[in-house]
Parts: sequence; C-alpha cells; structure tokens
Amino acid sequence: MMLTEILNKVPAKPKDLIRVVDNLFGVKVPDKPICPGHQAPLDYLLASFFRQEDLLIWACRGGGKTYLAAIATLLNAIFHGPVEILVLGGSFDQSDRLADYIRDILLSHPELLGGRATRQRVPLWNGSEIRMLPQSEQAVRGRHVQKIRCDEVDLFDEQVWRAVQFSTRSQAETRGSIEVLSTLHRPGGLMQQLVSASRTAGPQDDTGAPQVGYRLMQWCLWEVIERCGPERQCGDCLLADDCRGAARRADGFFPIDDAISIKARSSRAAWEAEMLCLGVQRENLVFREFAASRHVRRVEYCADWPLYRAIDFGYRSPLVCLWIQVTPAGCVHVIDEYVRTFLPVATHAQEILRRDPRWGNKPAKVEMTYVDPAGRQRESTSGRACTEILAAAGIPCAWRASSLGDGLELIRSALAPAAGEPALLVNPRCVRLIEAFGSYHYPPPGAAGDPDVPVKDGPDHAIDALRYFFVNRFRPGQATKRARY
Repeated sequence: MMLTEILNKVPAKPKDLIRVVDNLFGVKVPDKPICPGHQAPLDYLLASFFRQEDLLIWACRGGGKTYLAAIATLLNAIFHGPVEILVLGGSFDQSDRLADYIRDILLSHPELLGGRATRQRVPLWNGSEIRMLPQSEQAVRGRHVQKIRCDEVDLFDEQVWRAVQFSTRSQAETRGSIEVLSTLHRPGGLMQQLVSASRTAGPQDDTGAPQVGYRLMQWCLWEVIERCGPERQCGDCLLADDCRGAARRADGFFPIDDAISIKARSSRAAWEAEMLCLGVQRENLVFREFAASRHVRRVEYCADWPLYRAIDFGYRSPLVCLWIQVTPAGCVHVIDEYVRTFLPVATHAQEILRRDPRWGNKPAKVEMTYVDPAGRQRESTSGRACTEILAAAGIPCAWRASSLGDGLELIRSALAPAAGEPALLVNPRCVRLIEAFGSYHYPPPGAAGDPDVPVKDGPDHAIDALRYFFVNRFRPGQATKRARY
C-alpha cells in the first residue's frame, strides 16, 4: 500500500487501524489477552486512537510499552493532526528511548517530516509536533498540548506529576488526554497509587458518584511472549510453574529463551513484580505473609457470630471503618469497609450506621467499636472528642493503648499461624484494605527514617483500623477503656 493512500484515509474501525500499523510500521501487535483481567497490547493502541481517554498502562519489563507508545504517538500526530504531543520520560534515558523509537520509524518514512528533527523535537509535514523531554516542572508548567505520554511514571517527582494534570487542551476532534506507561515495583510509589485509585474508581464527590479517572490496562509476560512450539517440553522448562500452558496460546515477540534466562538470574519477588505484574516487590512489605489467593474470600455477615467495628480517624486523611466478625473457631472475617475523606465525624457516624449489616428489618447488633486511642482527645474548637461524637450518635467506642509492633505482630500471626489455615480472611469488597496489605511498607534501604517503622503514606490507615481491632479483641491482660457520653 502506498504511503499517500495510507495517509489520505483516517482509520474508522479497529481493522483499519490494524492494517495501518502493519503497513506503516511493519509490526504485528499481540492481540490476545492471556491472563484473567489483562488486556492485549493491541487493546492499548485501539483505546489510545479511538477513545482518546486517560490511560494507565501497567506492563512488564520488555513488554513493548515504550515502543507501542512511540507508535501511538505517531498515529495521533499523523491522523489527529495538527496536534502537539509531549512525551515525558522518568529520566533522560527514558525520554531518549521513546524518542529513538520515533526517529527510527521516521527514517523509513522521511516524507512524514516537516523539518529538521532534533533530540527533543520532531515536526511533521501536517503541522503536528512531538516534543520529548525528561520530567521536570519546567517541561510541564505553562504548556497546553493535546496529548501527554508519561513513560516510567514511577520515577516522576510528585510535584511534576501534579503539574502534568493541568497541561492538556482539546481541539477540534482531538481530545486532550494523558497516558501513563510504567512497570510497578516500588511500594507506595506513584504508579501503585495510580493503580489503586483506578481500581477503586477514583475518589467520590459529596453525592457518592465516581469521578472520571485513568482507565487501567495491564499486560504481563504471557501477553507478549512468543508462541511455545511442540519441540519444548513443559517438564523441562523453568517457566512451567508460572506459565501453565499460557505460552502455548500466546502469539507475541518476547523470546522464550530470554524469559528463561531472566527468571534464572532473578529473585522470586523481582520476577513476580517486573515480569508477571503481580504487584510491588515484597522485600520491603510489612505483611509479606498476605496473599490474595489465601486471604481473600467471600466471607459474609453471619447472624450467629459477634460483629465488631474498627475505626481509624481522619479528615484530610481518610476515616476508615471496618466491619469484622469472629467465627467460633477464632477466625477473623473482615466483611466490609468504609473509607471517606473531608467529612465531619458526625456525618461519618450517620453513614456508618446506615451501612451496618442488617438482620431482617433491623440493624445487626454490634458488640463494640474499637478506635484509635487518640480519638478521645477533645478538639480545641468544638471541645468534643471524636469518641464522644460517635457515642452521641449511637456508636459507643472502646480503645486500648498499644505499641505499633504489638498490633502488627497479632495481624501477622492471624495471616500465617504457626499451624493450620489462615485465621484472617477479607471480603473482596474491602478493596482498600486488600491494597493496603499489598503496599504497606518499610522504608527502602538507604532512605530516611527508622528502617523498622512502616512508612505512613496512605496504606497505614486501613491497617491501623484493623490493628485496633486485634489489640482490643485478642491481646489478653490489658484493660480496655470505653467512651462515656
């Protein structure tokens, strides 16, 4: 197909875009999702071109995300032009890599250029302009472009990231949008925060309606690995325990021999985080014992078992309430959660009571609500304590002083008892608590702070609520105090 013929017709359907990618770039993009909940790399190109929405791409090392971002950038510049596109890398090297891909592609089609291409700027014949810069406030502030692509956002400075959100502008048929492409390996990092927000449908406004946010798209090694032929035997393969036949169904570009070599020289934690996209590396996690496959179950309210609440107070930080039951065998079931910010305690109390489990036409009996001991302190403005406000609303509270380590150790013991099955199960609806287990972490080596004290950067709130339950309900020989009203 002649280049002029390609350029004169804007792709209107997925099959048209696939044909253009094949003819213009000479690549076949993997188009089959292999793992549950994952997307194929082609799904990203289709969403980027046709939907033009804010996208969050979580992919494995060597998964083609930077090269696909280069293709998506040129597709936007060619068919949505004239547009301005800003490519931001987490480092000089990262922005250069994406820029190199774009320049290499254009070497085969120099007629697409509209002038001299430099390290930081590529002009196209139709007036579109692509700029490639390392992330910095200078690169972002004051700019208003149609498309921004952020490569390896886990390396971004948070102030730069906040500035990026205000730097897009729509025009004509081109919607201003931001795309984020990164691996996820740093506990508490920006990428983990974005993934967490996208999975919980973002923050809520005062009406409870979800806000528009980034659409998460994810692929791992199995979506991009080459097809495994019959000459290979699973019994002799180092990948077999993770693959389980996935490579037999795949049709990608990542060499199997390279995958074997990478696994052979990697730690298990790094392999799972970087190649299988199972989450952050676990070395610095507080609860390395937690695994969704073992601890997440559809545990529901049972009227025959005692019911408790556990609350960690917050205003700018979230107030977290957990509903918890204890089975006759002593297993803890976390059956629901409530997480909200910027509301007075009295409003929280109303919502908590509304969300209590019901038995028939009546709210279920709650044995006790365990809270942060700091909640008993009276505020200087109102003269009332959070515990007094809750008690006045019909939520009597109890608390017990304890060390952070005591509570964490009780939770660990429930997650992984010395013998038998886990004694702590969490309902899948408790999304924020589950994510907290997967991101609550100690400072990385060399970072400031006590290496034995977890970082307070978000996940601690849900964990603290659970900790208050354990130290009150399961630590013997200590007096529990109750709020009076």
